[in-house]
Amino acid sequence: MAQDIDRSDDDTDSAVRTFPKGTTIFREGQISDVAYIIKKGRVSIYRILNNKRVRLGERGPGEMVGEMGVITADPRGSNAEALEYTEALACDKRLLQTMLLKSPRPVQLLTGYLADRVRALSGQITDRPSGDPFLAVCRVTHLAWQVASRSEKPQLDYAELSRTIKDIVLLSQIEIDAIFERLKKLHLVAITDVKGNFPRKNILGTTKPGPSFVKERSVRLPDPDTFLAVAKNVSRDARDRQDFGVDLEFCDLGDFAREAGSSPDIIIKKIGYGEIPEKLFFFHKSASRDYIDAMGQEFFRQARRPRLTAADLERIDDITAVDNATLQEVFSVLGFHKVAVLAAMAGDAARDKIYKNLSKKIAGVVREEAAALANLDDDEAAAVEQELLERVKTIKGLAS
Repeated sequence: MAQDIDRSDDDTDSAVRTFPKGTTIFREGQISDVAYIIKKGRVSIYRILNNKRVRLGERGPGEMVGEMGVITADPRGSNAEALEYTEALACDKRLLQTMLLKSPRPVQLLTGYLADRVRALSGQITDRPSGDPFLAVCRVTHLAWQVASRSEKPQLDYAELSRTIKDIVLLSQIEIDAIFERLKKLHLVAITDVKGNFPRKNILGTTKPGPSFVKERSVRLPDPDTFLAVAKNVSRDARDRQDFGVDLEFCDLGDFAREAGSSPDIIIKKIGYGEIPEKLFFFHKSASRDYIDAMGQEFFRQARRPRLTAADLERIDDITAVDNATLQEVFSVLGFHKVAVLAAMAGDAARDKIYKNLSKKIAGVVREEAAALANLDDDEAAAVEQELLERVKTIKGLAS
């Protein structure tokens, strides 16, 4: 809603403020001392409920954020974050009150009524267990279809499917209907309605059909093999929509790995190698205390590297777990060029390990040759990597 501000009385009551992308403009619970009219950029409004970020909407140029708290004198009921570089006109309480006092009495009463409504609705905002309700509904539907497809004429009863979705995703029927309507428009589901009617008798005793209603509704997946893949693409394309939604404020290791297209064991290795900053990871406080009590503090005072097994050696970067004596023996057999190939393809930690297990003179030669291998041949690199791993396994008695 565009705002028309009368600033003729006191031009010092407002000022343009700038917020770089990602800046928190205000936080939930803070004193509501100023509202903002956005001149440029976009602002996200959200709340944090039970470790979930509940998106309440976005505001753009000409729209106001933070006005309700200033009007009602309540603490901030939500958070505001700049989604991009934003310029906003700051309006303090005195300016807003002046604007309201200049408004007709009915407008003042309506403003108070709307503020009460916003306060009441804000208290009804809840979190949901799914960060993406659309994709969650699609996954439940796909699982249900896998069971139904075993029958001769597979189909899903819409009412029963809706009850299952409500139990798992905790959505209302209105939201479920909206999602299936969208899936129907995308031709991802086929919905069949069986209609019925209540017969009526007129004053002559003649029975005639009354208003029709949907007696039964069934759902089919025309292409179950591609259903989830298409649904994921639709969900990904809709991430920037302004609709109400929920995101987890924190994710666990498994979710992090899936988002990165990796696996938890590889992520753990990268954390151990220092390749991922530790500030990205958090522990659940009460669960952590219980685990510390169960294991004892002595358990955490020393970290032992797991015993080397054949399965541990899969790629060049895994040599960080190999002892120095073994690496020195292998490098002496491989020769300068192959070691240079290994250094050129290795990650930072593995490359440092290679150089530390060479004499200074040889390390200098290997560095120069590795730097010259700008266009490393993939087949040669794979062959040298395989030879390194096999030689290490042979020395450790792990060769098959």
